[in-house]
Amino acid sequence: MSSYIEPIRFALIVFPFLALAISSVFFIYEYRKYGTFILTRAIVLYSFVFYLLCAYFLVILPLPTKEAVAQMTGPKMELHLFATWEHFRQNTVLVLSDPSTYLPAMRQSVFLEPVFNLLLIVPFGIYLRYYFRFSFIKTVIASFCLSLFFELTQLSGLYFIYPRPYRLFDVNDLLTNTLGGALGFIIEPVFTFMLPTRARMDEISYEKGKTVSLTRRLVAYLIDWGFLSVLTFIITLLLQAAFKIGSITSSGGWIFIEVILYFMLVPYLTNGRTLGKRIVRIKIVADDNSKLSFKSLFVRYAYLYFIFYGLSWISQLLQIVFDHTTGVTQLTSVFIYLGILFAQFIFVLNIILSFIRKKRVLFYEKASHTHTISTIEDKHKQ
Repeated sequence: MSSYIEPIRFALIVFPFLALAISSVFFIYEYRKYGTFILTRAIVLYSFVFYLLCAYFLVILPLPTKEAVAQMTGPKMELHLFATWEHFRQNTVLVLSDPSTYLPAMRQSVFLEPVFNLLLIVPFGIYLRYYFRFSFIKTVIASFCLSLFFELTQLSGLYFIYPRPYRLFDVNDLLTNTLGGALGFIIEPVFTFMLPTRARMDEISYEKGKTVSLTRRLVAYLIDWGFLSVLTFIITLLLQAAFKIGSITSSGGWIFIEVILYFMLVPYLTNGRTLGKRIVRIKIVADDNSKLSFKSLFVRYAYLYFIFYGLSWISQLLQIVFDHTTGVTQLTSVFIYLGILFAQFIFVLNIILSFIRKKRVLFYEKASHTHTISTIEDKHKQ
């Protein structure tokens, strides 16, 4: 039993880190397909990954040393179908007419091993029917393929890391595992009757996806600036290699170039989309549903970027003025600087309050007469 507990304990240690990597993939995928991220779907998918992780560890652990495996001389494969049943009949203490033998028989390895192999793939069959909506035939085939993957992993000596297999390749395990997947398909309603159906999850996701949340816009913002950071890094390397002037991308004016080209010109040419907006499936449109103009985009992003960064640039100039002047001029620069800080504070506070109050239209959208809409379409209703 300890050999079974160890893989689960190991999975509990590894899984949070694996889940962190998977969550980022599913986060983008969910936003790309549905425009939202619901907790129920996340729990189902993460539990499915956790189950597969535990099952895999149960198959490969505990790991012996290479020296111990090299000294093994036992058979590598069991190709005799129903050998498990024959082995059970020859070694079991079970006597059907004697109930006192039932419990001892259930404790024997000849009983526990095939039962474990049966139960190992039962959750797989449940998930395939419940979430992935597989038919019975597809579930049986998928269960067989998963079992075959496990058996080939053992036969290959953990992908040829070991000089020979340290566990037996058994066709009886293939049969038992496949039956376990079929059993999981049959008993699925017993375990999922209280959960929302996959169709209901999709319906909720598509319904929420019609609304452009501020979180969704923030994801698009982060993707866009992440892309621009990578692009800027590449341009810097190219300029440095070709002209020895890589420092141009670190100047304040470079941000204005990025905003004009990427956030104004690109959406104008792509009907309101940037890379980030395309990934989370949102776009900018005019309030009157007319063609999006460059002027509207200029006003929109001038309010969003030029005011904030422009004020920051002015504050840097004021610092120079303050350092090289005295008297009234110096005092005036201080008051202007404080005014800029206050304006920037109001700018940031407005956005924070919009997130808290879940306002859909921000101040720069009102000024530019534009707004953001979702491009998600419910395929089930088409």
